[in-house]
Amino acid sequence: MAAVVVGLLGACGKVDSPTAEARGVQKANAYIACFNAVGQPILDSFAQYTGWMQDAEAGPTGRETQVRGPGTVLAHHAKPCAAPMVAALAMVPADPHLDAPARAYQASFEDLYGVIEQADRYYQREDYRQDNGVGMRGHHAPLMQAYGAFFAAARAMNAALEKREDDSRMAQLKAIEAAEGRSLAYHRLRIVSEGQQLTRLLAADAPDLDGARTQLTAFQAQLRQAQDDTVGNGDAMWGQVVRAADALERDAQRRIERVQTGTPPTRGGQRVMQGSSQPDNLQGSAEAVMASYNDLAEMSNRTTH
Repeated sequence: MAAVVVGLLGACGKVDSPTAEARGVQKANAYIACFNAVGQPILDSFAQYTGWMQDAEAGPTGRETQVRGPGTVLAHHAKPCAAPMVAALAMVPADPHLDAPARAYQASFEDLYGVIEQADRYYQREDYRQDNGVGMRGHHAPLMQAYGAFFAAARAMNAALEKREDDSRMAQLKAIEAAEGRSLAYHRLRIVSEGQQLTRLLAADAPDLDGARTQLTAFQAQLRQAQDDTVGNGDAMWGQVVRAADALERDAQRRIERVQTGTPPTRGGQRVMQGSSQPDNLQGSAEAVMASYNDLAEMSNRTTH
């Protein structure tokens, strides 16, 4: 499963009363928060659990020497999928396109969370040393079934969130253009929208390079159009948006080049040079592209507050 992080949705302008539109945005944002909070931890858990097996589908044999349990999802990651999701699912008006996949996503996560906790206790206690691996094999099928159900629910949830966000942005773009013309707000939203489409195309293990190149060209054209329209001159926050967009363009180009040549992504040193203790994403990887898009979305969101 490709982990594509969706940006938080926002309504046009400030909302002084809890209108149906505002409640719909709150509902969608709660779903996005849950989706973003547990998606990567579950991917990491799956990789940790299956990485030491020769055949993950067949499961452990009991003769492996490097054994690792699935780990646990930390409470602060799981929290957005508990009470906030329950409240969002109960919020009216109902969303016929989002509520069903969100409910399935939450339920599959809760089921998987329980199975992971049981299995991880078994591995933490190293009970497999006492039972000749019988428990390892016993835990494997429920774990794989729960992982599979979660990943299927995540794909459905991601598709529903992407459609919701696409529809919301298109409506906002039309409203802004009608009211203000191609203003700073219009260009900001259009750049983020084009950037997200580019990120989605490059998220796959084997992306459609022709489609990605076409979308990269559209993204670059939007950046040039904003420059030609001289929007944001002297606006420091707009400068941050432009720099984030330039970084996304760079990382998208690296990703396309790496896939085209079949060259593995490389480790860059930008964050190390900046004194960050966090490791940077591999240059040319889908993760690097997604990180750059998330920076762009964050910078864009800041300009609206």
